[in-house]
Amino acid sequence: MDRKPYAPVSGYKELKRVEGLIDSATSVAELRKVVTTDGPKIGYKAFCYMLGGKMTAESMKPDEACVAAAYLEAEGKMTEATDIYKRVLVVHPNHPIAKSKVK
Repeated sequence: MDRKPYAPVSGYKELKRVEGLIDSATSVAELRKVVTTDGPKIGYKAFCYMLGGKMTAESMKPDEACVAAAYLEAEGKMTEATDIYKRVLVVHPNHPIAKSKVK
């Protein structure tokens, strides 16, 4: 039985922003601040998945991630766009948009 991937309510940009805050926290106090400030915005389940390294913003919102990557492509930022497509494919190996962009 295939399990449906977890999809938080927050959009990709918000998830990506919080993911960056988690990654840049250098102390427990900073992490606590992110938890109390942003946890409710994205949902504590999504926050815990990102904090534990079980999911990324791309794996939670693959279609939105691909749209963000397309904007990066349009700006000529191919390396950044390809990185997003690859991160989508890690969790969704048959995602049609990401699959068509990664050779």
